[in-house]
Amino acid sequence: MPESGRTREAGALLAESETFGSLAEPLRSRLAGAMRRRTVAAGEVLLRQGEVSDSLFVVAAGRAEVRLRRDGGPEVAIDTIGPGGAVGEMQLVVGGVASATVVAAEETQVFLLRRQTFDALCDEFPELLEAVARVAGRRVRRHRMLEVLPSLFGPLGDGVLAAIEGQVEWLTLRSGEVLFHKGDPGDAWYVVTSGRMAVVEPASGGQADRLLAEVGQGEALGELSLLTGEPRSATAYALRDAELVRFPMDRFAELVSAWPQVTNGILRTLARRLVTRGDASRRPTEAGLTLALLPATPGVDVAAFAERLAVALSRFGPTLQASSSRLVEIGIQSETASASGSHPAWIRVGAWLEAQAASHRFLLLVADATPSAWSARAVGHADQVILVADANGDPSPGALEHALRPSAPARRQPRRLLALLHRDGSRPPRDTARWLDARAVDAHVHVRLDREDDVRRVARGIAGRGVALALSGGGARCFAHLGVVRAMREQGIPIDLVTGTSAGAMSGYLVATDSSDDDLRRSALRFHQARPFGAYTLPLFSLIRGERLSRALADECGPTRIEDLWLPFVAVSSNLTRKAVELHTRGPAWAALRASCSLPGIVEPWIRDGELLVDGGLIDNLPVGVARERIVGRVIAVDVSSAQRLTFAGSAYPSPWTRLVTRFGRRQGHPSPPGVFDVLLHSMLLASLANVERMRLDADVCLRPELAGFGMLSTGLHAQIIDAGYRHAREHLKSFDPSL
Repeated sequence: MPESGRTREAGALLAESETFGSLAEPLRSRLAGAMRRRTVAAGEVLLRQGEVSDSLFVVAAGRAEVRLRRDGGPEVAIDTIGPGGAVGEMQLVVGGVASATVVAAEETQVFLLRRQTFDALCDEFPELLEAVARVAGRRVRRHRMLEVLPSLFGPLGDGVLAAIEGQVEWLTLRSGEVLFHKGDPGDAWYVVTSGRMAVVEPASGGQADRLLAEVGQGEALGELSLLTGEPRSATAYALRDAELVRFPMDRFAELVSAWPQVTNGILRTLARRLVTRGDASRRPTEAGLTLALLPATPGVDVAAFAERLAVALSRFGPTLQASSSRLVEIGIQSETASASGSHPAWIRVGAWLEAQAASHRFLLLVADATPSAWSARAVGHADQVILVADANGDPSPGALEHALRPSAPARRQPRRLLALLHRDGSRPPRDTARWLDARAVDAHVHVRLDREDDVRRVARGIAGRGVALALSGGGARCFAHLGVVRAMREQGIPIDLVTGTSAGAMSGYLVATDSSDDDLRRSALRFHQARPFGAYTLPLFSLIRGERLSRALADECGPTRIEDLWLPFVAVSSNLTRKAVELHTRGPAWAALRASCSLPGIVEPWIRDGELLVDGGLIDNLPVGVARERIVGRVIAVDVSSAQRLTFAGSAYPSPWTRLVTRFGRRQGHPSPPGVFDVLLHSMLLASLANVERMRLDADVCLRPELAGFGMLSTGLHAQIIDAGYRHAREHLKSFDPSL
């Protein structure tokens, strides 16, 4: 065919093409003149999935078939391209490898456009790139829809696929955005093609949202209202950035009546949802997790930390680390990382992320150092965001943090963890409050880069494999907690969180400082020598003055704040003003311990902002529940509260004067009845006895060392009490496997 005839034919074809029909005629003429005609034999491959392609093909006559291979399985035909249709647009727009294979279904005539020519025309006519990109985006969405629908409806012929495609609308949700609220009209049915959705019973009566189901790629939601015609029975929102196919109710009725298998697919979805609804709360920890790691200080090596974290996480399942530098590997040109989030390349990136999340237990996405579309995509796709900071850097949020904050209120944001990196552990953390005051985070961790177990601690927390230690109150018998810790260290059992009540809070504080076993013993000796319960006073407010106890705690803790401890720590006290449990997670450590150890009637309450705080054992003497709320994993409880029974052989208490004569005259007499300290302590513990019993059962392991020979005020026997706790734990933790 003469050149002029070929150009006229190509021009006419482009004018009718979905991809190029909207372009101005002069541009179409230039484009037609740059194309070359080619005959393709039946069965010949135009594009091969996974291989580089640099050409766009427009079908002039005949037809081409689009085939997709997933997970090493056979190729499946998902689309047909007829005259005027184009293939290879995505490669021209974003470069890289083909996402599907295109084969001539019969002898086919095509017009071919090379990448170099396309780029030159785009430089002269930017609208060409916009037109091709727009169609490429629709094509990718369509392929993803055709890929997931058979999992719901079973095998679908060309007729039903065409009918479905004519009924649907596309919807994009950002993380946290609501799809529909409980009580809204049931006006549509949805299929998730990428991302993850949550279906919840909305919060009420002070209670948080209750998760009913999670809906991922290839799953549907909204089917109950579709079948019953009733308003929405729950609220649905995006856990990650998500794309959905929307089937409007008014048009969907036509589809259901024409294709019964669609109704069967909906009923199967509803049946599965009803069967699995009881397990919905466990699914988030069983499903794959995507983590976005963001630099919170300039120059911090997020990639190096991510690499170490990936190694630690790989113990719990397949793990992949990715950054914008990997875009070329997934078929995206490197410069696309700086393109806007609406660029069609990000459709392919989203598909790749979904595929990796499906095949890996953990997917770590490392954000760029400056705001970019990749960083925004990483955060939008994440179940959890980790802000990585140099602990010695400026705590003020940088440009990246500001850029990635949600622009509008959303129902749910990914959990945010602040990881403060320390070059070594030679100096304890300080000024953590400045970091926490500057940003909203759900938790923070201190990571010593010279301690591999600190990185493993972060990994255990992410993987739901943490180990928490819950320490009961019990006066001097709480020294046994320190012996338990020694045994755990010897057996390689990690401690990722510590909670403690009363004297158990004091033990927990020492453990959270990550002190050596020898230092723990020395701290116990110092506390005894301070005689914190020896300052008797006129019993108007208490039996003893709390000044000596306060001084002993202040001397031990110094200026340390709870948020500056190496291990996460929670001290439990009882708020008499609010009649509730008080959890201390920030502020001066010594003040939190003073509140937790303020035994009612024995030591005056601790006053904070006009509120009266007393011993935590009054309400929660074994804080297993507190540990459960803060860590996913196992809880080891140590209960030393009930080792001693109060008994007295006499029929009545002797007079105080008789007892004084016996004591000071050193005369032998009958055994002494329980003193005021013991009676008050045991009375206080009695109030929380039922809760303690529940917490013993809720713990994965509950240790109860044999301490019957030690009184609650026997601080002078601290060494023997520590050893008793050590012997008990060494014996009873033999079967505890720290690797699980």
